[in-house]
Amino acid sequence: MSIGLYASKIQSEVLAERDTLAKAYRDYPDSNLYFCMVDLVQSSNYRLTKGPERGYIRGESFFTLISSSTRPYTDIRVFKEIGDAVLMCCSEFRPLLEAGLLMVRAARQLAFVAGDETFPFAIRLGIDFGVAKRLTRRHEDYLGECIDRLARIMSIRSERTNFVLSEKAFDPNRKILDEYTALCDVSGPSQLRLTGGKQLYEEVIYREIVPKNDSPSEFSDYFV
Repeated sequence: MSIGLYASKIQSEVLAERDTLAKAYRDYPDSNLYFCMVDLVQSSNYRLTKGPERGYIRGESFFTLISSSTRPYTDIRVFKEIGDAVLMCCSEFRPLLEAGLLMVRAARQLAFVAGDETFPFAIRLGIDFGVAKRLTRRHEDYLGECIDRLARIMSIRSERTNFVLSEKAFDPNRKILDEYTALCDVSGPSQLRLTGGKQLYEEVIYREIVPKNDSPSEFSDYFV
């Protein structure tokens, strides 16, 4: 069979599925969730410079950091790993905020043993909120505008912090964030500006969560 016939066969199979897929999408349940994405800073450059073995150890250290930080929170679900990045969700904001603050502090301590001056061990994370479709796949997965927005927010590079929060996640949780002023500051609103085709059609507003380096290590007032 020629490549042209193979391509035509694949095309017919895809078209045959389209009506089924459209109905399936309408039947998928809507979920109001908080989503958090975390990635390891400069993971690719580290592997290319230091070699695959050291890159592997560094990457697995990152995933251990994620699992250790989220373990106390039974409502947090890590449902996707993409290279040296993870996507997780939760029905409430507080667990993701706390886990994020724990990750930032632990990563800062790990920088002394798991990184070097050129490639410090550092993470970048963001939180967003919105409606997403829960898909029927072999593993838990979601599709929604809030996840697309979160991916764009993760492109932010700030000199002050690697922790960003969309306005949609911030607005209903102002009082919760006030409880953690001993650990972090929250910036005023900023507009996300991207170049080329990466810019979303809707305006995206975000805030920076700036952990305090001199925050008390014994703080536990509100932690789940």
